[in-house]
Amino acid sequence: MFKRLAKIGVLLTIKEGYLLAKNTYGLGAHPFKTLKSLSREKDRSQELLISGWPMYVLALGAGVVWVGRRLLATGETWGWGAKGMTILFLGLSLAAAIYLFFWWREVWLKK
Repeated sequence: MFKRLAKIGVLLTIKEGYLLAKNTYGLGAHPFKTLKSLSREKDRSQELLISGWPMYVLALGAGVVWVGRRLLATGETWGWGAKGMTILFLGLSLAAAIYLFFWWREVWLKK
């Protein structure tokens, strides 16, 4: 039973990972077409994964800053590098959110 569930889980992960990579590329190359096809297909799992990109960037940034601070064994104070990386990743996350919001709005207005 466990092997069967593991096999189904692996296959589902591969499928969703492929679709996420394809849709992420599509967001950069032709965002209107990609988001329109997602809304037309009513693939809610891919819509959720794509709309989560700003949070993925933010989580990646938090991880980079945390690992960097641990590797450098810094104390309580934040140096210019940690502050700069935090601002950079916050900016990238905000830019991704604005980009997604703009194109979702364009698709929604064209319906």
